[in-house]
Amino acid sequence: MTENEKDYSDYIQYASSSASVLSLLSGFTFTAFTILLAQLPDPSSIISQFTLFFLAALFYVFIALLAWLHTFQMIRYCKNVPSPSRGLNTFNYISALSYIGLQFTIVLMLLIWNLTYLALATGIMWAIFAILIISGTRPFLEYRKTVR
Repeated sequence: MTENEKDYSDYIQYASSSASVLSLLSGFTFTAFTILLAQLPDPSSIISQFTLFFLAALFYVFIALLAWLHTFQMIRYCKNVPSPSRGLNTFNYISALSYIGLQFTIVLMLLIWNLTYLALATGIMWAIFAILIISGTRPFLEYRKTVR
């Protein structure tokens, strides 16, 4: 490595560790949400719905941060990035859609339990986070076009 080149390997390792933590927290939050939804004696009570809404919000934040960090941000610090291709672009679109789809499972689980108003509130929150993830995709794809 020459003197003019910056070494981002420590930052990439740190970001990779952060992505692992976000994955762990996402999994824990989703599991807690699922267990609470299934085990609460009255999931329609106001405190139960507040707790489920809070866990859904945490899950959405963790997944959005994971998508932003892992998918859209880290590539800027990689030294050798392959040129964009149809296969890589397809993979990137499917990755973004999978993050959004995973978040939508919360809304579907609430609909299964007939918690319509909570499903509506989390659906609105899901739409906001889906827009955030999609808006993060555009600058990423523009950056990918410049890499040759």
